[in-house]
Amino acid sequence: MTGISLIINILIIFGTCQAFFIAYVLLSSDRTAFKKLLATLLIVEGIILFERLLVETELINSMPHLLGIATPISFLKPPLLFFMALSITIQGFKLSKKSYLHFVVFCLMLVLNIPFYFLSGTEKLETVNRFMTKIPSYTSFEFYFFLSFFAYIGVYVFFGIKKLQQFKKQVTNNVLVNWYYTILISYSIFLLIHLIYFIFQPLGNYNFAVFNQVSMLAMTFLIQSIAYKLIDKTLIFTSKPTNLNNLTKRKNDQIRIVNLFEIDKIHLNDNLNLKIFSESVSLPSNYVSEIINQKFNCSFKKLVNQYRLKEAKEIIKRDKDNKLKLIEIAYDSGFNNKVSFYRVFKEFEGIAPSEYIKNLKS
Repeated sequence: MTGISLIINILIIFGTCQAFFIAYVLLSSDRTAFKKLLATLLIVEGIILFERLLVETELINSMPHLLGIATPISFLKPPLLFFMALSITIQGFKLSKKSYLHFVVFCLMLVLNIPFYFLSGTEKLETVNRFMTKIPSYTSFEFYFFLSFFAYIGVYVFFGIKKLQQFKKQVTNNVLVNWYYTILISYSIFLLIHLIYFIFQPLGNYNFAVFNQVSMLAMTFLIQSIAYKLIDKTLIFTSKPTNLNNLTKRKNDQIRIVNLFEIDKIHLNDNLNLKIFSESVSLPSNYVSEIINQKFNCSFKKLVNQYRLKEAKEIIKRDKDNKLKLIEIAYDSGFNNKVSFYRVFKEFEGIAPSEYIKNLKS
């Protein structure tokens, strides 16, 4: 082992230990959904790094029974990365029963690996060696197995980034969202480089050992960035005491915003936008947008359309003799044209306004 390799391995050992330590700290503090998911992800990454380090340093030869632990666990990462994005963009996020379906692949891999776990140490080493030698071939099943894993994790990372981008359009100053968005973008770049190397590996005599070390080092730096945020005591990890005065003001502002819809029916103004609404309630636009997003889990525009649609449905119910035309209903409920009225109705109700009226009257 060269001096550089030794230094890299020491850094990776430090990163592995740090992953478990940070997970412990997160689980010891106020357990929000994001903290629990991040702690679980760090434990997963710690186990993966540990096994890869044993293989890299050939220490696995003296403890072969540890082989294969990280294989099924790796399939936990994709849904964890995605659920972390949901946990910081959806207030009060909790894993539902349907959410656990995302872990079916992990369970399947765990079951498929059971025969491997019952092999002797020597048999495990021989099996892994045979498996790894088949990877650099476009005709091997193993090559396409790894390729499918890249696709699997890529899909989850993509939708996680997409979810964060949608949230960032509404709330631009959320520290946690901005930080995790950077993490996911960095991770996607790392994944892309890994994928490119993997695809072109069969074409040349590439040094996989060096790339493996660089890959582990990159993951160590990712863990270091999380550790830095922990030491930095940003809002990402610390639960600062809530200012009761600010909390009371925020609740009062929420009531004022809701009353503007429920009582004043401001949504009937067909020229309404966020600026006009914010001026009506005498609050900054970004603050209003943040409150609406947190309380209603949607954008200002979507909330306005929901209230307009509610108004339209009430008008339709009152119009028992079908005297009103669709364009009149649209104008009376705040829409400024028939096209947007039809589009919003179709989006929320799944059917056209005329069909809704027909079903209601029948």
